Amino acid sequence: MINPFFHIPRRRFITLAMLAAVVAFGWYAVQPVYPRCTIRSAVGSGGLVPAVTSEEEMTAIARQAYEDALADGACGPSHARFRDWIG
Repeated sequence: MINPFFHIPRRRFITLAMLAAVVAFGWYAVQPVYPRCTIRSAVGSGGLVPAVTSEEEMTAIARQAYEDALADGACGPSHARFRDWIG
């Protein structure tokens, strides 16, 4: 007697679910991560922003602070998340 677990529809579903899980894990692994020093460099840069600054402007200011810290050698460049996993 054949085990009902291995019927074609269930096998196809399990295969597609596993494929989706592998793709999602791969996408997560290649996302860029930034060193923690970006926060310290952005705060230590001495720049003051008004309280009514929009979120887009804050993102641009933070990105500029990171680029300045990167150019000064205070922070390392961003890298893929999986680089932390393999050492």
